[in-house]
Amino acid sequence: MQDMLFQQDNDPVHKAYNVMDWLERNYIEDENHPSYSPDLNPIHYLCSKLRKRLHQEYRRMRVTPGGKETARSTLAHVLPLVWETIQEDLFEKLWKLIPNRLAALLEAKGG
Repeated sequence: MQDMLFQQDNDPVHKAYNVMDWLERNYIEDENHPSYSPDLNPIHYLCSKLRKRLHQEYRRMRVTPGGKETARSTLAHVLPLVWETIQEDLFEKLWKLIPNRLAALLEAKGG
């Protein structure tokens, strides 16, 4: 895996020892970023929106009786239903916001 660069933020929860060890053993360089760097990835906003909608429509999901397997099965059933409630134009809106977010980041000199 030559000339590979793995990019992730520097948040400790994203840098588990076994992952970092695997990257090192496979000669994959890890690009260092500040822990609180501005997030320019629109998928994070989308995931947040999906999570919020899931909690709104299925408030009792966390207390599903039957343990992890039942909870996973229930989630596998309801997640596609919740996904369908997200407006398709949200994807385009998020994409179109990237230039503005980049401009703001440059103006703030990364802060």
